[in-house]
Amino acid sequence: MHFADSSRKLWVLHGEAAILFTKLTVVIEQNKGDWITVTNQANLASNLFNVINPNQTKRLLGQEFKHAIFDATEAFNLDALAMLIGTLVNGSVLILLLPKDFAHWQDYDSLRWNENACPITTPNFIAHLTQVLAEHNYAINHQFVNQFPNIDSTFYNFQEQQNVLKQLLESTKTIKVVIAKRGRGKSALAGQFSHYHHCLVTAPNKNSLTTFFRFAKTTTPFYAPDELITANLDPFPEYLIIDEAAMLPLPILAKLIQLAISKHRKILLTTTVEGYEGTGQGFLLKLLADKACNFFYLQQPIRWHADDQLEQFSDHLMLNGMLSFDTQMLKKNQTIDYSQVDRQDIQALKQIYYLLKNAHYQTTLVDLRRLFDAQNLMVWQAKIGDQRVAAAVTINEGNLTDALIDEVWKGTRRPKGNLVAQSLVAHAGEKLAAKLQSLRINRIAVIELYRRQHIAQNLVQSITNYAEDHGKDFVSVSFAFSDDNYRFWLACGFNIVHIASRKETSSGTYSVMAIKAISQAGHILVEKLQHKLQRNSYWLKQIIDLPFAQIVTSDPDQGLTNEDIEELYGFCYYHRPYESTYAVLCRLHSYNQTQTSKIDLPILSALITNNTSELPVIQQMQLTGKNALMQALKQELAGWLGYWHSAQP
Repeated sequence: MHFADSSRKLWVLHGEAAILFTKLTVVIEQNKGDWITVTNQANLASNLFNVINPNQTKRLLGQEFKHAIFDATEAFNLDALAMLIGTLVNGSVLILLLPKDFAHWQDYDSLRWNENACPITTPNFIAHLTQVLAEHNYAINHQFVNQFPNIDSTFYNFQEQQNVLKQLLESTKTIKVVIAKRGRGKSALAGQFSHYHHCLVTAPNKNSLTTFFRFAKTTTPFYAPDELITANLDPFPEYLIIDEAAMLPLPILAKLIQLAISKHRKILLTTTVEGYEGTGQGFLLKLLADKACNFFYLQQPIRWHADDQLEQFSDHLMLNGMLSFDTQMLKKNQTIDYSQVDRQDIQALKQIYYLLKNAHYQTTLVDLRRLFDAQNLMVWQAKIGDQRVAAAVTINEGNLTDALIDEVWKGTRRPKGNLVAQSLVAHAGEKLAAKLQSLRINRIAVIELYRRQHIAQNLVQSITNYAEDHGKDFVSVSFAFSDDNYRFWLACGFNIVHIASRKETSSGTYSVMAIKAISQAGHILVEKLQHKLQRNSYWLKQIIDLPFAQIVTSDPDQGLTNEDIEELYGFCYYHRPYESTYAVLCRLHSYNQTQTSKIDLPILSALITNNTSELPVIQQMQLTGKNALMQALKQELAGWLGYWHSAQP
C-alpha cells in the first residue's frame, strides 16, 4: 500500500470477493463515510448500504462521496472505475479489489466489448494494470492496513473557479462553454452562474445535478432534454444551462442549442475532457464550429489537491494525456510504411488508442479494452519512421451456419458480432452476406496534420490486399453518412449497399453500409444488394432525408416479386422489422391498387399516406399503441397473403 503525500488514497487488495468483503466490514465500521461499493456481488454485509452495479455508475455523476470500494474480482469495468474516482472527495480512500490470481482469470467485463458469448482472459490489460500499479508504487496486498488519511475532506480551492465565473459574466457571446477534467467544479460553477441570470438547466440525468443544485439559485428549474425540446416554454429563461453536454446524443444537443438560439436566448455548456464518454472537447468543437462561442477552462481540482496521486494513477491507467505526437509535416519522398500491429505490443496498442482518441470524439475506454484484448480483431497502422500517423481496426465477419442465418433473417436471433454481415441479413434481407467471409473496417483515423495526403486511402488498400490474400469475399464498413465520408469510401472503391431507415442516436444521421467486393461471390452479393437498394430507394427517399439522387439511381420497376413475397411472410409471421419491410409494403400497396379485385388494406394505406407516421394511424384506428398497430397490420397482411397464395396456379 502507498501513502505518499496525497489527499486521496488507494488500497489494492486481492483475493476472493466474499472473504475480502467480510474482512472489510471492520474497516467500514471504524471509518465513517459513504462507502460507495461498486460490485456485482449480492448478499453483502448490512453496513454496506451504498451498493451499486458497475453498469449503473452513471447515476453517481455530479455527486460527491467519501470512501469507496471497487470490486474487480470478477469484472474490471474501466468506465465504472473512472466515474467512481471522479466522485471521491479529498480525504477519501478507494479500495480496489482484484482477483486472487490473474494467471487464468477470465474478465466478465469482456462480455460488454468482445464479440463472444463467454468471458475471456485479458493478458494485455492485466499487464498494463500491473505496470501502472508498479510505477505508482501500489503493491497488491493480502493484508489490511487500517490507515486512513487525516485530512480535512471539506478542502476546496475556488479561486480559479471565481476567476472563470467573472469571465463568464463578462462574455457577450451567445454560447459559453466550460471545459475541464473531472473534479474541477464545472457543475458548481454553472450553479453559481444561475444566481446572476434567469436560467433553466438540463442534463442527461437529473441525479447528476446534485452538485449543481447545491450551488444554484433554488428556483432554477430542471427539464429533461426530451421534455424541454417539446415543452414550448413561454417565456423562455434568459440562459439555458446544459450540464455534461458531451454525454447527450448529438442530435438532442443540436436541438437544444437551436431551441435557445431560435428564442434569442443564450447558452452555457459544461463538458468533460478525456472522460469515459470520450473527448468532450472534440465533440463540442465539431458541433459548435460555425457558432459564436467562448471557451473557458478549469485546470485546478477542487475536490482534491492538485498533486492527487489517485488522479495520477487514474490518468495513467486510462491513458488520459499520457502520450503525445510528433507534429512534423510530411516531407516529399518520405516513405510511409503500412502494416499490421502485433497484438502483443502493448506500447503500440496504447499509442493506437491515443491516436484514435484524438481523432474521434466518440472513442471511449471500451475501445481501449477492445484494442488490448478483444478476439477476432486486427489493428493496422501507417508509420513514418517511428511515428504512427494513422491507424485502423478491422474485425472478421461471416461464415455463419445456414440455420443461424435463417434465425437472423426471421428476427428470432441476433448473436454478438458480425455487425455488417448480420445487418445485411436482418435489414437488407440478403442471407448471402453472412454466409460469405468478410473483413469489416471498424475504425480508421489519421493524425490531423497528415490528413488529405491519401494515407487513409492507402491504409484501406493495405487492408483490402490482406483480405484478398486470406480468402475473404469482401471488405465492409458501416459509417454515419456525410458528404466527406461518402466521397472517401467511394474513392476507396466501396459500393453503397444499404441505408438505415432511422437516424443513429449518437451521430444524428443515417448509418450507411458499403462493400468492396473481392471474390466472384462478393461481386454477386454487391450486385444483388445494389439492385435491391435501387428498387427500395424509390420509396425510401420519401422518408429518409438523404441525397438519394447522389447515392443511388432509383429503379422505376416496382412490380411485386417472389423475393418481396418472402419478405412479407418474414414480417407477417416472424419478426422482421417494419422499417426494413417498408419499401416492400409500398410495392404491395401499389400492386393492390392496380388489381380489379383488390383486398381492402386500410391500415397499410393509412401508414403509407402518413409516410410511416404512426401516431395519426393509431388514433385513426383507435388502437392502444405501436405494438397493437403492428399486430393489426400483420393480421391485415395475413389475409392478403392467404388470398394471394390461393390465387397461385
